[in-house]
Amino acid sequence: MRRGVAFFVVVLTLTVTASACLPLARVPATSAPESPTPTLSAAASASLIPAGPSPTPSPTAPSVSDIHVTAVPVMPADPHFFSVGGQDSTRILLFDSSAMRPPVEVVRFDPVPAPSPDVRTIAFGASADGRVLVVARRFSEQRTVHYLVRPQTGEVLVLLTDLARSFSTPVVTPDGTRYAYARLGDANGTGVWIADARAGPDPKRIVASDPQIVGSPPQPVEWSADGAWLAVSTSDTGGSRIGIVKVQAGETTFDMSNGQFARGDARLLGPGDIIDWRGGEQNILVASSRSAFGGRSFVYTTTVAGGQPREVYVPTADTVIRDAQWHPSLDRFFVYEHPLCCGANRPATIWMRKADGTGTKVIESLFIGAPWWSKDGTRLWALSGGDDSVGGVAELISGTGVMFCLRSPTPPCA
Repeated sequence: MRRGVAFFVVVLTLTVTASACLPLARVPATSAPESPTPTLSAAASASLIPAGPSPTPSPTAPSVSDIHVTAVPVMPADPHFFSVGGQDSTRILLFDSSAMRPPVEVVRFDPVPAPSPDVRTIAFGASADGRVLVVARRFSEQRTVHYLVRPQTGEVLVLLTDLARSFSTPVVTPDGTRYAYARLGDANGTGVWIADARAGPDPKRIVASDPQIVGSPPQPVEWSADGAWLAVSTSDTGGSRIGIVKVQAGETTFDMSNGQFARGDARLLGPGDIIDWRGGEQNILVASSRSAFGGRSFVYTTTVAGGQPREVYVPTADTVIRDAQWHPSLDRFFVYEHPLCCGANRPATIWMRKADGTGTKVIESLFIGAPWWSKDGTRLWALSGGDDSVGGVAELISGTGVMFCLRSPTPPCA
């Protein structure tokens, strides 16, 4: 389950009812040129704050009164979470990628009444089975609260309050037992941390980093399927680099000056900040993207042992690669990209490519988000855009989809 961040607000081009199916205009394939009453746990107000130099208690105890969870007693067969809205009005929706049904609201944040904290961002991570969500809410420049949400019961717990200057998306292990996050503090607190996602976090640093170095702290990216390895990325003016850390080997340190890890069991794979572990330790898919400051856009495969990577796709134009994922059969992968320059109206393109790099264009649109596969690989989903009250989830292979309300759980969509 990939992490979610509340940055994307869907914009629609069609206005239809929330339960309707919609046809999706597709680019023809050619050869190569993503209501029950809210319930809360009785223990929801308990704040489990660990001691030590890492996360520390907030002067004002965090509350769960502004987070509402709608219980989903029966978890869908193929759960996928995404967020809509912005800042403190974020909603997290649950979608069944195996079925053609509208998503349902699981989490909703109410705006904080004045005088309100400076809420900047809400981000979340989810377990593979959808039973565990860890939601991070940034209340100010130096105060972030991590919430544990159990969608099946509606339970909410405050895991910890972090008084660091940085904010990162929680990256949850596939089994939902742990999560990783980054923090920027002093020399004893900067780096990537791992915490328990069940009740008491007891965070431990797994990657140490120098807070004075540009690009610090490294960012957690994705866990391996068995939770043994954590991929992390670092970035500086030369672009992003991705490495992997074996968690049981203990803390390591990343040296930005030479791109090497010291201590523990960790290694640099190469350029990039996108990784897909679906192919296992011997067939890891990594995507690197250039920026206005440099770097290079390409997709390659590598292994845990490292070595010479094998390039499987290199764009022919100045392109930003936003995502790439193996098909479950590992015989092809999608690439989600858009032009590097210029302006706000840059159409996104989704390609389907084989391991030799050849492929077909699935869709090109101004109003399409990063896609995701259903578990069986028969469907490729993406958020599609329209107006300011209705959103869409498009199935890109069949060209159909479903609509949902952006601001309310059910129609009418105000």
